[in-house]
Amino acid sequence: MNEIVRGADRVLVQARGPGVPEGIHGVACMTCEATSPLFDDDPLPTAVWAIQHSQDHPEHTFFLARTERHWRVLPRTDPPAPPPARGSGGFGGPAFVGLMCLLTALAGLLPGLG
Repeated sequence: MNEIVRGADRVLVQARGPGVPEGIHGVACMTCEATSPLFDDDPLPTAVWAIQHSQDHPEHTFFLARTERHWRVLPRTDPPAPPPARGSGGFGGPAFVGLMCLLTALAGLLPGLG
């Protein structure tokens, strides 16, 4: 499972399988309202469309290309990790931050002590 985002009890994954394209490609002209048809799994037809549109309208040279994918939200199969205990002083906790502040201050003073 190729996870995109994990939640507490659900996970977002890219949908895969029979009938699900890797990507759906399209392009829109930023000068006018023209848009290409959508194509599954192959961006080349949209590139050809943009070039042909620009040949028909030479001042139309700026396009927005899009790739859409199907996502699915599923229940998590592994249990979520428990949150760290409050006040456990884990890495990045208040004690660590205080120690880093003290070391930073001392590092600034050490060259003057010699």
